[in-house]
Amino acid sequence: MDLEYTVIETVHQNNAGQVTKINYEFDETVATEASTSSSSSSIARQNKEKRNRTYDVTITREQYQGMAKQLSNALSFDAFVSVLRPFIMGYYKDNELERAFSTLDRDRSGSINVKELNSFLPILNETANGEALNAYVRKVDDNFDGNLSYNEFRSLVLRGIGRDIICNHL
Repeated sequence: MDLEYTVIETVHQNNAGQVTKINYEFDETVATEASTSSSSSSIARQNKEKRNRTYDVTITREQYQGMAKQLSNALSFDAFVSVLRPFIMGYYKDNELERAFSTLDRDRSGSINVKELNSFLPILNETANGEALNAYVRKVDDNFDGNLSYNEFRSLVLRGIGRDIICNHL
């Protein structure tokens, strides 16, 4: 199975340059191959199937602030947006990933724990509870300490796992 996806990001700002709304449009194509043949003497065929899925995620500053009130440790909207971009896009430029890591590492321990991820992810995916987040962290947790170092966080983003966590419920 091969997964190809494109993401288009649209950021809306007010006259003062403050982000008021952010939109991500996803286009995913999953390609699967199945070999079939009707008998041992026949020519083998390969069937290819492609499935396409398109969806988008939009969040406004006002929506976010309303949802953030439900969390005890939610990020500010501006901090949320700075973390969201590399997570959703699956890549980063300049020092975006370092800023995202630093924003999530709220206790300044040099690693991100599940509680810190919980200050960010449940806003976009209400099923991203501690148990689900631990399962995702284990996929990249090289030293098995239950936390994400910068390199493990980078791996999470580059493998698209962050996007999967966010979009899993869509």
